[in-house]
Amino acid sequence: MKKRMNERSSAASRGRGVDLLTGTPWQKIALFAVPMIIGNLFQQLYNTVDSIIVGRWVGHIGLAAVGVSSPMLFLLVAVFMGVATGSSVCVAQYYGAKNEKALRRTLHTSIMLAIVVGIALSIIGYILSPTFLRLLNTPEETYAYALQYMQILFLGLAAQMLYNMTSGFMRGMGNSRTPLFILIFTCVTNTLLDLFFVINMNLGVAGAAWATIISQCLSSVLAVTALHRTNELTRISRSELRINWDSAKEIIGIGFPTAIQQGVISLGGVIIQGFVNSYGTAMIAGHNAAMKVDMFAVMPIMSFSMAMVSYTGQNVGAGNMDRVHKGVKQGATMSVMVVAAFSSILFFFGRYVLMLFTDDAATVEAGYMIIRTLAPFYWMFAINQTLGGVMRGSGETVSPMINALLMNIFVRIPLVFFLDSILKGPQAIYYSQIGGWVFGVSQMLFMYSRGKWERKALSRIEMMHANPDANPRANQSQKNVLVENP
Repeated sequence: MKKRMNERSSAASRGRGVDLLTGTPWQKIALFAVPMIIGNLFQQLYNTVDSIIVGRWVGHIGLAAVGVSSPMLFLLVAVFMGVATGSSVCVAQYYGAKNEKALRRTLHTSIMLAIVVGIALSIIGYILSPTFLRLLNTPEETYAYALQYMQILFLGLAAQMLYNMTSGFMRGMGNSRTPLFILIFTCVTNTLLDLFFVINMNLGVAGAAWATIISQCLSSVLAVTALHRTNELTRISRSELRINWDSAKEIIGIGFPTAIQQGVISLGGVIIQGFVNSYGTAMIAGHNAAMKVDMFAVMPIMSFSMAMVSYTGQNVGAGNMDRVHKGVKQGATMSVMVVAAFSSILFFFGRYVLMLFTDDAATVEAGYMIIRTLAPFYWMFAINQTLGGVMRGSGETVSPMINALLMNIFVRIPLVFFLDSILKGPQAIYYSQIGGWVFGVSQMLFMYSRGKWERKALSRIEMMHANPDANPRANQSQKNVLVENP
């Protein structure tokens, strides 16, 4: 048994990439986060290419249509991303605890959840697309383009969710490099298809949408294949490919608060989009371009947050809380330093980046006003998300959910209406976002200091290392590991 466990450990090490359980915390977090930063930048480039090509070859009305469609699409995807986070946390903790049986149950259940939920949301989203656009007060000149773009993208929702779930599973085991390679490949594919469909085939926004979903389908196939072939522990078995309701309950129990959190953030974005729409097509187009550029600063923050989920989860699974504490300050410091570099570039050179999207002066000016306003305050969001990642990795997902709910709905939304009554202009939208960040980081620091997340981590450690006979989630191999390595 001991030899078998050592063989599996060696195979796991080859498949996961970075050992998050040993070594200097900041170095291991950086090694894990850097591929994710690059990958998320490519992911954002993947999304941005549509807007650049549409803005250049269809015009600012087409660019506005893409911007109108994005928040509602992201709302449905973001809710499911919470479930994917639950899966990633379970994987990281079971991997750290060397509980193979529970890890494999989580794997097969996660894949089936992604497929079933993805298909259901695709159908619902396609049917309700006209309703969504009317609720957002979509201008008539952009409505037809926006409806076309939204409905086509809903067709690829299941593939996008399957990729997110499987890539999250790999990250939970410490492998952030394979998702990076997949993203680079599919980003290039998406760009080539965009150019072909929009320019050569003259399909307009529909061509950009078809390029996106073809690339998403390709990325999901590559991710599932990589998961199956690169690690013995994650080899997919047809006989195991079903929803295990105990595993599903655990995944959803951990992931549901994060799903609510992501849904709340997205809902806030939908409400703000409706507010933006009231300022006309130039503002909609400028807002869309600015948010695409803005995400190049946000993506490194989210990468460090996801790195802290895996880092914390694995070390909680291994029962190493001292190492978790060492990694928190180091991870937060790195996140702030990286985002400071990105935000400085955007503050001084953002105007030139926006010119990639359009030659329309009003659109560029509207977008640059947004970037110039937000850039000096990204560091607050970086601290907020790093601490949130630590909490989610410990299994405590309720506190980050409450933080997101208060920050994005109960602070920002009333603030935008209040500021608009004073400023009488779109600046209210972005000042309200800064106000939300100030409140969010203050509350997150308070919740972190209270230590509920640490108590949750200790509870998870006790559960995973309890007597296997009294713990239905533990398996015989875990029992042998505990006996042979007291």
